[in-house]
Amino acid sequence: MRPLSSTPVTLLATLLPLGATTSTTPSDTCANSTDPYTLYPVTTNITIPEIAARTNRSLCDIARHNLMADPLIPPNIGQTIVIPPLSCASSPPDNESCLIPNTTRTALCINGGPRLYYTVNGDTYDIIARRLNISTAALMGNTSTSTAKTSSADTLLEVGQFIKVPLCEPSQCSIKPFTLEYGVYKDLADEYGTTVGQIMMLSPTYNYSTSLMTGNTRPTLDLPFNCSATGADVVVVD
Repeated sequence: MRPLSSTPVTLLATLLPLGATTSTTPSDTCANSTDPYTLYPVTTNITIPEIAARTNRSLCDIARHNLMADPLIPPNIGQTIVIPPLSCASSPPDNESCLIPNTTRTALCINGGPRLYYTVNGDTYDIIARRLNISTAALMGNTSTSTAKTSSADTLLEVGQFIKVPLCEPSQCSIKPFTLEYGVYKDLADEYGTTVGQIMMLSPTYNYSTSLMTGNTRPTLDLPFNCSATGADVVVVD
């Protein structure tokens, strides 16, 4: 274990179940619209930004109406993406607020658990570290696999791998089931003081949902919140 500086940090480790809650909903204008949704079948390798450009919609409108974990996760061939009606379009077009900023990250560990990240389509070590808000070097240095030793930060990773994430200790946090009615994981991370990556780690097989259009049951996630350190001497658990 490596010691950290004495700077106060917020951490996550112990998870306590609480009652369910729901997220925000689309605007009244969109909710009351009679314009139809349409479906975009994914038949070739394509990204969500490319679908947005082809359908003349903003990236974040598509992402939030599809309840996406991260709009930069490429969809798989055979999946179907909901295209919201023009009456639901943000003004001005919003192609940024749903994305994780690519800022300088210096944290050596995540603010709590869990420990294992499940890789998805399009993942690299740098993308995973961005979702966890830790430095890419800290993530790669913590991973003992041969892939981490021979790959660059931008090498595409095989889907379905488990990547061990460095953990800050000691800490505690609560977790509650959360019904995602509208939005993306970044919206939840910003509101509840967690990271997109940690939410993904607690619901590793979820990517997106068309339930906003189909009327099916909205996805229920495990949401970490109210995380805090439980001691003054914080260390990194590799």
